[in-house]
Amino acid sequence: MGDEKIDEETWQQKLLFYITAFFVLLGIFSLFSFLFLVPFVIDPAFTTIFMEFDEEPAFCVTVKTQRLLGASNCSWTSCREGCTKDIYDCTQIFVTYKIFSNNSYPNSSLSQSTMATVESPYVRQDKTLLDDYDYEIEPATGLQPNTSEWHYKEARFLPNVKGCGYPPMLNCSVWLKKYISVGANFSCYYSKIDPGLVISDLDMWQVYMNLVYAMCIPIPSFIMSVIYLAIAYFKIYTDDEEAAPLEKNAEAIDIEGENEMNQTPVPPASGGITPASEAFREDLASFGHHFKVAMVDDMSRDSLVDGIITSVSIGGSIGKTMTTSISTTGGPVADI
Repeated sequence: MGDEKIDEETWQQKLLFYITAFFVLLGIFSLFSFLFLVPFVIDPAFTTIFMEFDEEPAFCVTVKTQRLLGASNCSWTSCREGCTKDIYDCTQIFVTYKIFSNNSYPNSSLSQSTMATVESPYVRQDKTLLDDYDYEIEPATGLQPNTSEWHYKEARFLPNVKGCGYPPMLNCSVWLKKYISVGANFSCYYSKIDPGLVISDLDMWQVYMNLVYAMCIPIPSFIMSVIYLAIAYFKIYTDDEEAAPLEKNAEAIDIEGENEMNQTPVPPASGGITPASEAFREDLASFGHHFKVAMVDDMSRDSLVDGIITSVSIGGSIGKTMTTSISTTGGPVADI
């Protein structure tokens, strides 16, 4: 029975060790996975959602490209391989785009002569005429008025909201060759929050899925690991450590009690005399013998000096009493 109990406890201890090791490794890998996914998946996904890109594609045309060298000149780049990579060589692509649902053009009811009059420098000074025709001059860059064919001119063009990626999912060399040529036209997606930001690819379903996978797997795994380790540290292992010394102390007390019951009394090593010792009994018997002899000698001396011994009764044992009567001439009688 004892061997079976020991084997069962050993199996439970091994199982507890493997479970604890599993949760420790799970917590470590979950934490490092989450820290790794923050700059590469979680942050771009949140930024894409917050920028509110229009899922209806717009029509883009490349109007300007430039290549700059130096960290001070490269505040941004259209594409870079690695989101944490420092930018020293950047290629910037600018596009002009229009929204297909907004195909309004300048007011066609204006005659050519009226347009010429509006463009005349003499008529430009007449603000009343400008207000009557509601003429707006289109800015060279930036957000355009509603009467313009284009929605935005010279917007920053990126492959995604962060403008970075890793092969083979995103190869910047291939991507730049596709969009760098001035006059190239293609579909694009603009931000409603920042119309000057345009990206080439957008899949909101994939963005949401990446966010879910990156947050709903590492975070719950790490939380479960922390909860188990806390319970194991404050409850399981603490109870085991407290129970083990109590069991050992109880066994030690039982063994010590049995040893004391089996031990025989040992005389004091210092040679001291106690009422239960043999030496004390021998001294007591010797003292009784000497006391009896001394009493007989005293009585003999008294009888010879003072007079006649009238009666002497001495018991044959130390347990009997001794009575002696001595009478002297002209004196009182003393009973001893």
